[in-house]
Amino acid sequence: MKRASLTLILRLVALQVAVHSVTFSLTAAFAPRVLLLDSETSSASLSVVGVVGVLSCLFSVVATFAITRRLRPALRSLSLDAASPSPADVLALYAVPARLAIASAAFSIVVACAHLLPELRPQVLDTYTALALVLLVVTMVSTAALPAYVAMRASMARALELAPPRAAHEALRSLGRGALGRVRKRFVASVAAPVAFVALGASLLVDAHVRSFDRDARITDATDFARSAFDPIEQSATHDGTSRTGPIVEDKRGRTEVVEAAATLGFRVHIDPSYRGVWTVRRGDEGETQVRVPMESGAALVRFGTPNLSRVTAFYVVLALCAIGLAALLGMQIAGAFESDVALATREMSRAGTGESRFHEARFTSMRALLQAVGSLSGVFREFAGAQERSIEAREATERMRGLLLASMSHDLKAPLNSVLGFAELVGRNPLSDPQKESLSIIAQRGRELLMLIDTILDSARVEAGELEVSAAATNVSDVVMSSVLEARDLAVGTAVTVQAEIQSDLPSILIDGTRIVQALTAVVMTAVRFTDKGVVPVRATLPDTGTRLQIEVETSGEGLPVGEREKIFDAFKSAESARRHGSLGLGLQLARSIFEIHGGTIEVEHTDGGGMGFRILLPVHNDRASIRVRATKPMRPGG
Repeated sequence: MKRASLTLILRLVALQVAVHSVTFSLTAAFAPRVLLLDSETSSASLSVVGVVGVLSCLFSVVATFAITRRLRPALRSLSLDAASPSPADVLALYAVPARLAIASAAFSIVVACAHLLPELRPQVLDTYTALALVLLVVTMVSTAALPAYVAMRASMARALELAPPRAAHEALRSLGRGALGRVRKRFVASVAAPVAFVALGASLLVDAHVRSFDRDARITDATDFARSAFDPIEQSATHDGTSRTGPIVEDKRGRTEVVEAAATLGFRVHIDPSYRGVWTVRRGDEGETQVRVPMESGAALVRFGTPNLSRVTAFYVVLALCAIGLAALLGMQIAGAFESDVALATREMSRAGTGESRFHEARFTSMRALLQAVGSLSGVFREFAGAQERSIEAREATERMRGLLLASMSHDLKAPLNSVLGFAELVGRNPLSDPQKESLSIIAQRGRELLMLIDTILDSARVEAGELEVSAAATNVSDVVMSSVLEARDLAVGTAVTVQAEIQSDLPSILIDGTRIVQALTAVVMTAVRFTDKGVVPVRATLPDTGTRLQIEVETSGEGLPVGEREKIFDAFKSAESARRHGSLGLGLQLARSIFEIHGGTIEVEHTDGGGMGFRILLPVHNDRASIRVRATKPMRPGG
């Protein structure tokens, strides 16, 4: 169903867009507070976050349709009974959520890092502020990738539940032992990643506070420095050493030295005598801070750059790395415990039914529940094993009873029937009227049919038990074919069907049990007679050019069976309605196929040009007694 697959794809798109929207909205809301940005810097950071968010949403849409494009037939086949996805398709669908989560997170991180370039970064953001903003975006995007992956995994799991168990099992087998290694890595990542995100966020917060405190202190230092160094002073002394108050004068001596000394401390000073305003602080290009300090005449413009990472920030970074390392070790310990539980579950499954489950040794609740289920299943297996043993004993008793029944039937049924046929033949030697001869002929014919039916039932039972006796000898093919044709003619007396033999000259002798092949071929010919209302049933024996297999063809001229029922004709009682309609129990062809297969041959049924059915029998020309004896010990397949 195309609509179902499209719905799943759209759901994946909606999940990613929703996660990106929430992630970048929270980033835009918390960035000014976490990084302690002023209003001008906040506006620039919001523009960066907005651009990254919009591009990430667009990329998620495009990536989802691109990644799932090749898998759409597999998605549609999950909703169809006629088609099933292959194990490779199941694995590819299983990997879709992870591929989408990684691709979206990687794209967002790359776009965010691109804003570190001077060409793309807003001028009001200095390098360190932009780096802190990018790290915050990376933290938020990486954190959001986990719920996005979990939500997409849940949606895809509902679709994968429709996959056939065989395909899912083969897909799991193809993963091999590497699957457990991936689970171990995921355990480590699930423990270390949150700690890394928290540590990174804490480091960004500490760095933001340290840099804000440092910037405020430098603003204060710049203001005090400008006022003390460049403000005019009062004349308070005379040339004779007496003190008096005089006018305020501006002393410009030594200003060059002061400016040079300030430059060594990172302050660039410029005197603007035309400025008439108030004290201001603003951001310049590349994150430079500009402090304008008003004086009696003009103002002093002091510029200084953004401070680098402090030792305090570096200390917190080291602590964050240590916390991540400890978390990774903890994750490895948890993964090791999970791996031991998986190994325990594997051992318990392999020995299910042989003992009590040791579910109390499992450390994880899910594994403990699994082992409890295995223990319950082991009890069911033990009960099933006991029932199977009783079934085997009952089957052996049934086999013994069947053997006694067959021995009894072989004597109790065939002996009276042979007597009836013998006395019918003796009566036929006496002078009889035409009606009496006709009645006697019917008795003889029905008796032979009944005798053939009894032999078929007994031999079918012997084949199923693997006890059919076969005596192979070099036999002339023409004799076998003619014997079956003559016997079929006798059995077809009273019908409007004629059995005709067409035998290729110079056919070689082959190693077969002639009696059994005649019995099987007669059953095939009589089946063709039953499916023919009137006309001729040809029996052709030829040796194709290859010369390795003898070919015997028997055709019907009446209406054949539908294509769906033709194979059932070889299975006893599988097509009961057809067998009853054509006067047969369906055992003849089943026994015939078994006899041909014992000799290394085959029998097939196909449609003929006249609308009927054709039976093609192939027997190997070159055979040996050893192979026939081996085949003769094999029991007949159930149902044919």
